[in-house]
Amino acid sequence: MSNDEQRLPVINPPEEEKEEPSCSPKVYVSNEEAALLAELRELREASLEVRRRLENADEADRAALTSQLEDLRTRRGEIARKREAAFTRKMIMLGHLPPDYPVER
Repeated sequence: MSNDEQRLPVINPPEEEKEEPSCSPKVYVSNEEAALLAELRELREASLEVRRRLENADEADRAALTSQLEDLRTRRGEIARKREAAFTRKMIMLGHLPPDYPVER
């Protein structure tokens, strides 16, 4: 078969043909980031549960649930800042940012 002939598309190409060749492993998320992202997911699930309970809550429970939701939002903000710092540290470690780049703690 010459290079000029068209080939039929392959529905399920072999694994080695799916990915482009690479000289380094594909690691997009550091272990620190993965742990923080997992914590963010847990906080999201908890806040969704509080919101569901808040929709059907009476006045007595509404204040407590609102306070709980605010606490979850505050915690989410803290974890999001930690994740940003972890991302910056990863970029410094990979050489994409200079070593003296400021990192929030």
